[in-house]
Amino acid sequence: MARRFRTKGDALVVTLEPTELELLRQLPPQLGTLLTEASDESGAKDPVVQRLFPRAYLDPTEEAAEVEWQALVHSDLVKERLAALELVTATLEHATERRGRFEVALTADETQAWLGVLNDARLALGIRLDVTEETDLEAVALDAPEASAYAIYGWLTYFQGELVEALLR
Repeated sequence: MARRFRTKGDALVVTLEPTELELLRQLPPQLGTLLTEASDESGAKDPVVQRLFPRAYLDPTEEAAEVEWQALVHSDLVKERLAALELVTATLEHATERRGRFEVALTADETQAWLGVLNDARLALGIRLDVTEETDLEAVALDAPEASAYAIYGWLTYFQGELVEALLR
């Protein structure tokens, strides 16, 4: 396979297989629903929402400070994440086909949005699957009910790592 990441001027060009492009296109609407729920009280007890928006004050005696902190910043954090989802969606809409693969050129801001969305997707899926550092993704049986979800989690982890490595070059 051709190199997945290359630079072209100031842009980082990402090469994706058709199935990878389709997977990435599904992330923003799914995460958007989760983030929208996080902006109201119904999502407050969801472990995924708690992981995406961790407490600022872990000391239980600081509950008033935590409530004040959440009132000050939570809606802005949700808006920032929703904006990143919109940016990822826009970049994926501009993917161009080349030799059976798709290329997406990313600016620095778009790359940061991709990193954030990939991280949020991994965190959300990891919480739903109860992934820990001890989880052996390769030991998941292919016929297990959640095998495809574990495969997606593994791919998101791998892809995010590749993207970070490309940025460090």
